[in-house]
Amino acid sequence: MSAGGPAGDAAADSLTVQVQGGGREAERVLVLSRPRGGLVDVREFAVGCDGPRDYTASVDEVYDLFERASRKRRRISEDLYAIRQWLGGA
Repeated sequence: MSAGGPAGDAAADSLTVQVQGGGREAERVLVLSRPRGGLVDVREFAVGCDGPRDYTASVDEVYDLFERASRKRRRISEDLYAIRQWLGGA
C-alpha cells in the first residue's frame, strides 16, 4: 500500500511494495516515488543489510524487477496491475 492510500490514490507521494526473498535473495521493501520523466526514485530496504539503498531507475527497470519476482513465485504486497498503474501504465 502507498503512504497515502491504495495504489490508485492520486494524492499519494509514494508506493511501498514488499517482495519476498528466496534462495540467495533477501526480502526487500521498496518505496517508489511517482515517476518523473520516465524515472523513479527508489529507496530499497533489504533484510540483513545495514541501511536503505537509494537509487533512480527507469519505469521499465522497476516494473521488470517486480515481474521477475512474480515469475519466481515470490509474494509481492501489491499486484502487478496496481504497480503498473502507479508507474503510469509502463
